[in-house]
Amino acid sequence: MSEVMLNATARETTGKKSAKSIRREGKVPAIYYGHNEKNILLTVDKRELVGIISSETGLFDLKIDKQKAKKVILREIQFDPITNSPVHVDIMGVKMKEKIHLSVPVHIIGEAIGVKRDGGVLNQVLHEIEVSCLPLDLPEHIDVDVSDLTIGDSIHISDITMENVELLNEADNVIVSVIASRATKEAAETEEVAEAEEVAESEEE
Repeated sequence: MSEVMLNATARETTGKKSAKSIRREGKVPAIYYGHNEKNILLTVDKRELVGIISSETGLFDLKIDKQKAKKVILREIQFDPITNSPVHVDIMGVKMKEKIHLSVPVHIIGEAIGVKRDGGVLNQVLHEIEVSCLPLDLPEHIDVDVSDLTIGDSIHISDITMENVELLNEADNVIVSVIASRATKEAAETEEVAEAEEVAESEEE
């Protein structure tokens, strides 16, 4: 797992006016909370935060002012509905010997046979999977290979195995499937009608 650092500054001011002022400076208001620790109000650099969000890094270091860096995860991120920029973030401290529960992004790998060859449509149902593991075992993402899927095939949670990582979603939850497109369905229906008409004509003869 790559080592990533987010620098933060402790703050005392709260409220909407203070938050707006922070955002105008290109920063994002945040809060840190950990095990048996007092919550700390923070200000973090927006570019650094966006970089961490984009990299999908699960575990990273948080350095508050001149204090020793803490191992943390992003617990909750609020985005602006128009610009999609982060406007507030909750950062949670972790203990390296205690398991954490977190949502991990799903990465689709390959091109399904049912899409490439048969004209089907890839239907991704889950974009994140809930996991439980020790911080150092936290995956940045979960790869799901769809190359062998034909129309009607699905990949479920039960099909994914990861060392030292427990998947918390129900085992029968569908992650991704390949379904017939409208054009494929219409073609199949047309073919069925034509076959039925041929059978009817042969019986009349």
